[in-house]
Amino acid sequence: MPNGRIETRGSVLLGGAVALAAAGLLRVDGVLMALGAAAAILLLVSWALGWMNLRTLRVGIEMPKVVQAGTPVRIRVRIRNRRRLLDAFGLGLEVKTPGGLESEYQVPWVPAGSVAEADLRGVVPGRGHGEVIAAALVSRFPLGLFRFSAGQEVEHPMLVLPLPLVPRSMEAIGSALEAEPRRAAAISEAIGEPRGLREYRAGDSAKVVAWPASLRSQARGGGIMVRELDPPGFFPQKAVILFHSYATDGALIRPDRFERAISLVWGAMRHFQASGVAVDLMADFEEWVPRRIVTRQQLGQAGEMLARVRRAMGTEEHELQGRLHDLDRDEALVMISDMPAMQWRDLVERKSGSVLVDVTSYEGNRRERRRSA
Repeated sequence: MPNGRIETRGSVLLGGAVALAAAGLLRVDGVLMALGAAAAILLLVSWALGWMNLRTLRVGIEMPKVVQAGTPVRIRVRIRNRRRLLDAFGLGLEVKTPGGLESEYQVPWVPAGSVAEADLRGVVPGRGHGEVIAAALVSRFPLGLFRFSAGQEVEHPMLVLPLPLVPRSMEAIGSALEAEPRRAAAISEAIGEPRGLREYRAGDSAKVVAWPASLRSQARGGGIMVRELDPPGFFPQKAVILFHSYATDGALIRPDRFERAISLVWGAMRHFQASGVAVDLMADFEEWVPRRIVTRQQLGQAGEMLARVRRAMGTEEHELQGRLHDLDRDEALVMISDMPAMQWRDLVERKSGSVLVDVTSYEGNRRERRRSA
């Protein structure tokens, strides 16, 4: 049922009606009393018309059931007037979806027994899930004296996947986690891992000439020296994404950092799966049970899990150290946390092929690279 509240102009009219009526009683003036009564009647009629304006209106919403945060989404809304006689005027529709999308739509007129339709576009800001979409019809008809609203819940299961952020360390040229097949087309121009120095050969690029070493070599009667590099684009056979919420006592828990860390996990998983690298996700919010991601189906199941997951509370140091101890030395490690890296970096034994992601380095940057599947 519609709910109403009086607006500023309605309060002014109500105050005027009371003042006129009171003045008419004190002065025994029929004109003033009639004016006060007319103002009161106008308020009552406006209330009745405004209340009836929102009755028997129903909202329908069509939109994708699975969307990704940060991407535009199309919303089709319908407002059905089921009355046979009275039209609906001056409507506003407010829509709120899981993930925090809020959209508004103005409908000047819905004839009796008819439907008003519109296509809206919006961007869901964050991950989330839900079974219903909240909708509210708002009206200030007829004279703006009252504001009426009628809330409705439209059944529509919806899943919002996190915004994918690929950790910058995974894309650094020469990184042990570099795994982008498209770079193979320009492998002769790419930079790999340095191995040592050798003499210049025909066909070597001037970019790899080691000038200080060449000058020393020529001073001894030798030739030009160049850097010898291992081929770039190392593909790990298997990778592990380890997520935790451990921090020392007194560390501040920030929900926005947890959301950003989940986006980094999602981006890293998509990056590995697109590169054909098997990856295991081990996270405290899943009780450290490994989740293997190889196929697109497994990636989709992991994304659904990340859309619903909540932060684990009370992660202990020994739990994290135990999972690190169990890792294979040959596995590439990507470690992500919603806590600053300075809180847990000392617990990790540095090794080749490890990437430690500091969530604080991604704060305030809205132009992070997004990966599409």
